[in-house]
Amino acid sequence: MAESRLIRRVWARRRATRSSNNPTIPGGTRMTWRDDYASRLASAEEAVSIVKSGDRVVIPLTEQPMTLVAALIARSPELSDVTISISAPGFDVGALLDAGFHVEVENFIGPFARAYENEGIAPYLPLGFSLTFKTNDERPDNAKPIDTVLVTTAPPDENGMVGFGPHSWFKRSYARRAHKVIAEVNPSMIRTFGDCFLPVSSFDKMVKIEPPEATRETLIEMVSGLEDEKRIALEQIIQQVNPNRLAPMASRFSVLDVQRLKTVLGLDDPPPAAVAIAENVKKLIKHGSTIQIGVGTPATYLPKLGVFDDKLDLGLHSELTVPGIAQLVDSGVINGSRKTIHKNKAVAVAWSGSDDRDLAVIDGNPTFELYEPDYLLDPWLIAQNHQQVGLNNALSVDLVGQINSESVFGGQMYNGIGGQPETHMGALYSRGGRAITLLYSTAADGAISRIVARFAEGEIVTIPRFWADTIVTEYGIAELAGRNHRERAEALIAIAHPDFRAELRADATKWIPE
Repeated sequence: MAESRLIRRVWARRRATRSSNNPTIPGGTRMTWRDDYASRLASAEEAVSIVKSGDRVVIPLTEQPMTLVAALIARSPELSDVTISISAPGFDVGALLDAGFHVEVENFIGPFARAYENEGIAPYLPLGFSLTFKTNDERPDNAKPIDTVLVTTAPPDENGMVGFGPHSWFKRSYARRAHKVIAEVNPSMIRTFGDCFLPVSSFDKMVKIEPPEATRETLIEMVSGLEDEKRIALEQIIQQVNPNRLAPMASRFSVLDVQRLKTVLGLDDPPPAAVAIAENVKKLIKHGSTIQIGVGTPATYLPKLGVFDDKLDLGLHSELTVPGIAQLVDSGVINGSRKTIHKNKAVAVAWSGSDDRDLAVIDGNPTFELYEPDYLLDPWLIAQNHQQVGLNNALSVDLVGQINSESVFGGQMYNGIGGQPETHMGALYSRGGRAITLLYSTAADGAISRIVARFAEGEIVTIPRFWADTIVTEYGIAELAGRNHRERAEALIAIAHPDFRAELRADATKWIPE
């Protein structure tokens, strides 16, 4: 079948892995993988000693190897002209800049790099997941080198294969292409399935860490010095979440946005606008659809609000998840039985966004499979799915249908593209599919309309108007596909907040006669 040939061609480009060199020990006896693993173990200081001046060091998202990062910063006086390329940093990249490294931020910016990007000292690299390695694989003379990659992994399994935990993303993709690979081995990672493993021989240095066993008492002690409102809010979170899940972010409690943390952990109550959006989305999901849900609000609330509960035979082909998705797989609402690729499996590039109950379902469960994003998020692969539905968020939309998910206030970067363009296009090109963009009608406590007549100068367009499809706010659904500019403006004004409709109509008189 043509579809099978397409999948084989797409997959063949990405299957190559670093080959084992079949080492031997003195006397000619072949090493076991355990011998090989032992030979690669090192302290963090020894491991980062293989980084050289002039190297480009990649730190993929997420669960970044902080022991290795700290060791590399400590070694910075010995190094010069080193560039750190980091995705969605989970720590303040100012520490890297202060150490004298050049820093660039890839794919997704996040709160810990936003200010540095907007100041121009940590520039953003806007690469779609499926195109991340196009220059390295097809135009090596023009490609940025991947000299060293720092990743977090699980310990080797019984076959000597090393996984990258629930938040795999493109760690494996980078490790397959890097000249040098350094792993921070974390024994607390859950067991995963899919094409997300490499042999021990793929790693140059491996550093075993023992994450401290966090307790609620130790976490509460860490927030004891914060101002009362934030301390009380964090104490409530600590009482509800597995302490080991909170431990990696504990050092950043003082700067974390508590409301955003609650949303990510699935602890907050959806606002009324999200409830109304969920009711509108529910009308658009057909039985047998394959879904993808993007990070952030309001999409993250959809499972909690029961959007999918009465649907039959849904599938999952997604970049990541949101709280409640794995539980829908466990209950059989999402079973993949009507999928055309990866049938009967729930597939993603990371299980980021899952809550504790989701991760308990995923741990050791072969129904859930992880794949490299340059394969799984290829829009043409996504489009092979039956009725693929993309559900992504936006910051603003203008009256001709341009969608912005990256910038605010005339081009100040807020986030990056993530996987939104690819999942949106894949859904749009899927037969029977739909690319749905969700946004609240207003921002800043109702002071600003998110539906605008024209984007401000410098605003980033994430999805161009010719790929716009379906826009949903709490006030309704705007179908843009197949509509001209005037019809689009009318449809979008109808779902804008009532307080702004007259102003938008006045601004749109060029298209909409009085």
